[in-house]
Amino acid sequence: MNILLRFVQYLAKKVIILAIILCLAVLAAFIAYDCANIYIVITEGMALRATAILEGQENIVLHKFFTQAYLNADPLIKSNVYDDYIIQDYNIKMRVKWLWAWPWEEQVKAVIEESIPRIVGKPKNDEQEVKTPPSWQNGEKIVLLEKKDGYWKIAGIIYKSSLQ
Repeated sequence: MNILLRFVQYLAKKVIILAIILCLAVLAAFIAYDCANIYIVITEGMALRATAILEGQENIVLHKFFTQAYLNADPLIKSNVYDDYIIQDYNIKMRVKWLWAWPWEEQVKAVIEESIPRIVGKPKNDEQEVKTPPSWQNGEKIVLLEKKDGYWKIAGIIYKSSLQ
């Protein structure tokens, strides 16, 4: 009887350890899935936003990456300072510095570094006083994301500090 009890305890320990390992693996898979989706939303969405602002393209599908509330309130999209210029060349540099999402979270913050170090453009009309387009607001930014209907969307961008 004593041998049978020890054997059952041994099996119970192994089953519990196996269950814990399986739960951790499933949790890691869900975290990786959400973090990968958020990374893609941030990199693609911020690049499309910059393109829409610099090139004045209104047909870009920003609503796939941003909430409608943010698109209606975005100061760079609303008061486009690049409307008076024909932008010929620019290079977007972006790096996600920090990103974490638990599977049960509906709102997440990520920290990115975004910069467009060089914007080449010319004025649309010859009478314009300023001949070079204004520089981009390069810096570290906090990106706020919301999960709606199973999809992550950018709900806000907070400028944190300039790049050194």
